Amino acid sequence: MKHALQNTSPDITKKVNKLIDGKMQEVKVRDPEAIQLANSKIDEIRSGFSDWLRDQSPEFKDRLADRYNRTFNCFVRPNYDGSHQTFPGLDLRGLGIKDLYKSQKDAVWMDKLLGGNICDHEVGGGKTLIMCCGAMEKKRLGLANKPMITA
Repeated sequence: MKHALQNTSPDITKKVNKLIDGKMQEVKVRDPEAIQLANSKIDEIRSGFSDWLRDQSPEFKDRLADRYNRTFNCFVRPNYDGSHQTFPGLDLRGLGIKDLYKSQKDAVWMDKLLGGNICDHEVGGGKTLIMCCGAMEKKRLGLANKPMITA
């Protein structure tokens, strides 16, 4: 049952007598027949659970999914808030803008915290400015000597 629930395969062994250095010794070896039988039972359990779940009401399925997610889901996507950054030395007037967008500041903050990033913004979202500001900030803070930007 454990293997069916954890999506794993059992490693079943058996003891056999084997001649080693002229002496009969008992050794453990994998039992492929038992493993195959166990895997077929695991498949029966999984398909039985899928059939049972398919027969349940949508409300029950939603409650079950919510309970599972509250109990077991532990990954929370990090939120990088770069609104506190001021970018000393950056001439915004020379760029023709008043300030960076929030998404740009957040991306630069993520870049500084993680030491690099993948910038997946739409066309015109300011990816070039993000990369330039990130490189400038890392150099200013001593996090990088020669920042390299690849596109």
